[in-house]
Amino acid sequence: MRTLHIVNEFKAEAGNAVFTKQQAVAATLQLLEKEKLFPENTAEETAVFAAAIAKAEFRYIDATRTETDRMLDGLGVARFTTEDIVKGIEALLFDVK
Repeated sequence: MRTLHIVNEFKAEAGNAVFTKQQAVAATLQLLEKEKLFPENTAEETAVFAAAIAKAEFRYIDATRTETDRMLDGLGVARFTTEDIVKGIEALLFDVK
């Protein structure tokens, strides 16, 4: 797999950002879509990104299912970092390959 140019740019630009669960999911999907459309992709790389988009689940960013987790989600607390999103994307791509 090539370097994740769009994800790396996101990591640099949003280094200290914190996201709500909904924002983290939206950012993940948008980053995967932009990586899928990257002009230097091979057909195989494009297929991997398409499969990752289809398989994307929030568990790649956060697998917590406690009562406190549900309360924080219900309140819309921003608590997912840029690094959480990047690691989730990397894990998802690893699983898809």
